[in-house]
Amino acid sequence: MERAFAELVRRIRNRYDVVVLSSDLGDDLRRLVEWRRVPVPRRPAPLRFALFYAIGGVRLALTRADVVHTLGAIVPNAVDVASVHFCTAGFVERVGRLGAPTAPLVRRVNTGLARALFLAAERWTYRPGRVRRLGAVSRGVAAELARNYPGIAPALTPNGVDTSRFRPDEAARRGVRTELGIAPDEVVALFVGGDWHGKGLALAVDALARAQPRSPAGLRLLVVGDGDRRRFDALAREHGVAEHVVFAGRRRDPERYYAAADVFLLPSWYETFSLAAFEAASSGLPVVASALNGVEELLGDGRAGLLVPRDAESFAAALAALASDPDLRRRLGTHARDRASEYTWDRSAQAVEALYRSVLDGAPRPEAVFA
Repeated sequence: MERAFAELVRRIRNRYDVVVLSSDLGDDLRRLVEWRRVPVPRRPAPLRFALFYAIGGVRLALTRADVVHTLGAIVPNAVDVASVHFCTAGFVERVGRLGAPTAPLVRRVNTGLARALFLAAERWTYRPGRVRRLGAVSRGVAAELARNYPGIAPALTPNGVDTSRFRPDEAARRGVRTELGIAPDEVVALFVGGDWHGKGLALAVDALARAQPRSPAGLRLLVVGDGDRRRFDALAREHGVAEHVVFAGRRRDPERYYAAADVFLLPSWYETFSLAAFEAASSGLPVVASALNGVEELLGDGRAGLLVPRDAESFAAALAALASDPDLRRRLGTHARDRASEYTWDRSAQAVEALYRSVLDGAPRPEAVFA
């Protein structure tokens, strides 16, 4: 959501006077907009959301604007455009509960309470009279909105990917592998994400353990992002693959780690677009994933990666097949990059701006407010 917001602001600021209501804002964006800070704590998530919902709602009510654009249902006010990057009702449909069932109890309680608030806010906002236009980041999200919140036909406003930043790069590949002690001929499966329970890292570790004996070349799992390192270190040891799992932490240069990999794994419980999957595809990596929103559009024809059932054996079989067939990896990766190149941030911004035009009444330089 933050990336999509930043890319949009950079592309519309010359045509709109942009006012941003948020708890934080990157230094590079502060000089482009008028920022009105909404002071809320970073944690816990339920308190953060509740306070922003209340304080942000008051601040928004005091702000004059031609277009009010929110990133989801985060204020009680009536708004013009809401971009839906996560549909809580859709998550519950797919997972059957408010949080990932494999997460620790405290995390499940915290996440469940936060999502219960999100769900209540969605039910209040996503209805006629409260929002005029809904922008869905994928066809799957649009379908979820249509099923759960009928009355407003959602428009498709997909995210984009920076194909000049995320691309095959042999120098980066060699450099990262040298830094991490990974041999040139080892096959590296990449996992990217911060919510390791929701993104399915446990399934990825299990799949690695199952695929390892079937892979003639060495097989590594490279994990980029922050999470419960102690718990997943222990899990890797339980599966006997601790020496084959590399935790790289959160990176400011993720493009180098995509370039160092051979396959991208996405065993998430739920996605709406998965920017990481599109960045991997742009980097020339075949993607292995279950049928997820956005990812189905990327992989649906089977030419950019493999769609498999969400279980460890299916992921292991796909990983082993790709690990033992470099020609297949190259073929799928080439098409993945071609497919990802169709999703640009310019096209994303144009789709959102079309929603603005549909609610404007002809002001020569309208003012847009984001919350």
